[in-house]
Amino acid sequence: MSQIATAAVAVQVARALEEEITSNGFKPGHFIGRRQELAARFSVAPATLGEAIQLLRSRGIVDAKPGPGGGIFVSERSPFAQLSDHLLALREEQTTAEQCLRVLDALDGAVLRDAVDFATEDDITDIARCADELQAAWGTSESAATMWRLHERIAQTTPNELLRGLYTNLVKYITEELDDAVAPHTEERLHTHLDFAKAVVERDHELAASAIARHTHPASGAGAH
Repeated sequence: MSQIATAAVAVQVARALEEEITSNGFKPGHFIGRRQELAARFSVAPATLGEAIQLLRSRGIVDAKPGPGGGIFVSERSPFAQLSDHLLALREEQTTAEQCLRVLDALDGAVLRDAVDFATEDDITDIARCADELQAAWGTSESAATMWRLHERIAQTTPNELLRGLYTNLVKYITEELDDAVAPHTEERLHTHLDFAKAVVERDHELAASAIARHTHPASGAGAH
């Protein structure tokens, strides 16, 4: 069996085990089975079963314990793993643009403050370039895409992994799945986003606070983002 085929089978086994754990409501510590038993049950080679278990372990779904009394057990889900599951489930739920944007609005201040404090010179160069691209594209069909690239690039500067992951995954979901997540292209909105970039470039917390206030409560009443 080719490596690609083996990987595909491993993914199927991992999904089947995950579905079994979820549908039965297995609690942390529940014994799922020993490797040999699971390989026989799914009619796969030990190596393929091992890949499936590794997929589940990487997502914090199972633990593998060696030795007598060992085997595969349901793991204690970490908050980070649970958050990852919630983000993955967005595509299967009726999550609206408004809901996503409200969360982003709540995170924008923390993201921009971190960018002002922690952006490297390379970050600053990239953010300035994103701002130039946004200004050039404003009012065209590329406005939304360039605006989200600026938001995402600013978020990539934060050393807070949870904040960065949550923000960038939401932006990715919005840009890939939602079509109605952008307010009208007013000059006010353009200058607010350019000030996001300028605040980072100049490391200006006062400008950052002003831009966040205008972004959340625009004078035109057009809504954020």
